[in-house]
Amino acid sequence: MEWTLETPTHEFGGVSSVRRTLPVTDEQLAWLRLTNVELSPRVAHALLLRYGTPARIFAAPPDELAGVPELSPDQLTRLQDESRIPTDKQVAAFEKLGLTLIPSDSPDYPMLLREVSDRPACLLVRGRLDDRDNTAVGVVGTRRPSPYGREVATSLSRDLAEMGFTIVSGGAMGIDAAAHRGAIQAGGRTIVVLGCGLDIPYPALNQPLFDEIVENDQGAIVSEYPLGATPESWRFPVRNRLISGLSMGVVVIEAGQQSGALITASTAAEQGRDVMAVPGNVDRPGSVGTNALIMDGAGLVTCAQDVVHQLGVTVHRIPAEDREAAAVAELSQDQRVILAHLGLIPKHIDVLAAEVELTTAQTSAVLTILELKGLVRRQPGGTYIRTL
Repeated sequence: MEWTLETPTHEFGGVSSVRRTLPVTDEQLAWLRLTNVELSPRVAHALLLRYGTPARIFAAPPDELAGVPELSPDQLTRLQDESRIPTDKQVAAFEKLGLTLIPSDSPDYPMLLREVSDRPACLLVRGRLDDRDNTAVGVVGTRRPSPYGREVATSLSRDLAEMGFTIVSGGAMGIDAAAHRGAIQAGGRTIVVLGCGLDIPYPALNQPLFDEIVENDQGAIVSEYPLGATPESWRFPVRNRLISGLSMGVVVIEAGQQSGALITASTAAEQGRDVMAVPGNVDRPGSVGTNALIMDGAGLVTCAQDVVHQLGVTVHRIPAEDREAAAVAELSQDQRVILAHLGLIPKHIDVLAAEVELTTAQTSAVLTILELKGLVRRQPGGTYIRTL
């Protein structure tokens, strides 16, 4: 089917009148257009804070926009450029791939990424993100791993996924692909962060892997870049901050002295996330970066339990299904509800009480029982995590 845009009626080029046969909303069109402009997160957030929505940004008079201090003349020109209006090809790709748009003020925006100052104003998502992805670990490394590095990436990611962690990586050949594959093998979840548009088949050899993630509902492919954006070299270092931003911590497996994985480790440290590394053979160039990270204070990782220890959480492997069902069957309704609201990320008792609609005293009493049963564990600062 053909999708067409009518000539915009506003002199500034706002998409106020459209004719289409694909179910893409005007709000989505405005977000796609803002993505096409490729503003920095700082400028995009400043405009959204001032105007509220992309549609209102594009409806604003040019002289008014020119007075926005964060907006440079070049960025103003790009905002006015009607070639940035979503094309038929972009809209068709959006629909064909079943993409969603998640603005940074949406409750669906990833919780960990929300804490990052230069987070994207909007994420394009293929597949599905859910609350489980708030417990995530980034696993990154070289595109040309040794057999040892590939095996470590696969087994470590598989073990972490079995513990309930979502594995985040960049979708590249090598360590990234092995990490995604390990999570899938465990029946867990994984997030691929691309350095190009979601409609660009890059890298081509990993497309079956990405399709499997989406088709099996085991995670998502995400990008901040416009549809059609090619994998230019400058995009990947910028992309790397999202890998660390979506993760509680980042594990580097085999990275040379100039590896992009080291950029991810650097952004993780800047974001206050844990940085970890798997030691490598001292005579391999691919181990120079990881061994240097360990010498500089990164957490040394030899197994999944090392990652858990570094993150400061207490977890166990997911028990057999019948054992879990038996444990939950013995609980009261309040105990089940509270247990369901806890995960691997420590949650304060006051927040938990508000979520389950009980008083703090009632919640505390239930937590005490669950703690005696070994199902939850108290953490510093009046917070709790689930151990089952």
